[in-house]
Amino acid sequence: MSDTIHTDANRRGTLIVVRIIWLALLVGQLGFGGVVYFQVKAGQAGDQAQLSGQMLTIASGILIGAIGLGYFARNQSYKKHWHGNCVSPPGFFQGNLILLALLELSSFVTLVFVMVTGQLFPLILPAVASLAVQCVNFPSGLPMQDTPPDYSTSPK
Repeated sequence: MSDTIHTDANRRGTLIVVRIIWLALLVGQLGFGGVVYFQVKAGQAGDQAQLSGQMLTIASGILIGAIGLGYFARNQSYKKHWHGNCVSPPGFFQGNLILLALLELSSFVTLVFVMVTGQLFPLILPAVASLAVQCVNFPSGLPMQDTPPDYSTSPK
């Protein structure tokens, strides 16, 4: 079985695609969040205020699970696709896609809960936290760069 050669063009192409997906997911969350906000402010959202505490607990649990599982799955993908001193482009793509999709899921579930209850605060906080984690995980491409470990370049 021959090894696939991952050129700089493959890395750049993968990075561009992951960044486009990252931006599309952010725009989708913000767009749906805007729709939910205007529905709540117009009084057209649901009226299940008594469920607000339970839904906040569920949304927070989903957020914690999505963050934990997302980072774990991304690291497992990185480990599986580790070649030399870097992650191959398919591993970078797969790992980041899993993390971003889980964060998106958490945000959308929270926004649906906001629509059902008709209460914006504090139920919106898990969606805001999910969006913040997704912003922090802007795909930089650093794991795909072939850099030797620090101990191999240290002075003697």
